[in-house]
Amino acid sequence: MRILDEKTNKGVNLLTLLLKKQEAEQLVAYLNLLLESESSKDHHHLSNDDYSKEITIALYEENDIEHFSDRCKELILHDK
Repeated sequence: MRILDEKTNKGVNLLTLLLKKQEAEQLVAYLNLLLESESSKDHHHLSNDDYSKEITIALYEENDIEHFSDRCKELILHDK
């Protein structure tokens, strides 16, 4: 698991995620789409009602990361 705070550009090791039921349902649906996808490049954005907050989710394998940004590659490979 890797978590990136895109504002500070730093990895996060401890996170609390509070979701409304509708947001949790959408997150589950996006996760299922990722699990069913043939493409390792897929990702999804879960936003709150006014789009002021966003979670981006993606699956990764350490040997298949060429489509990620350089910052995400560093986080995946070195967890920093």
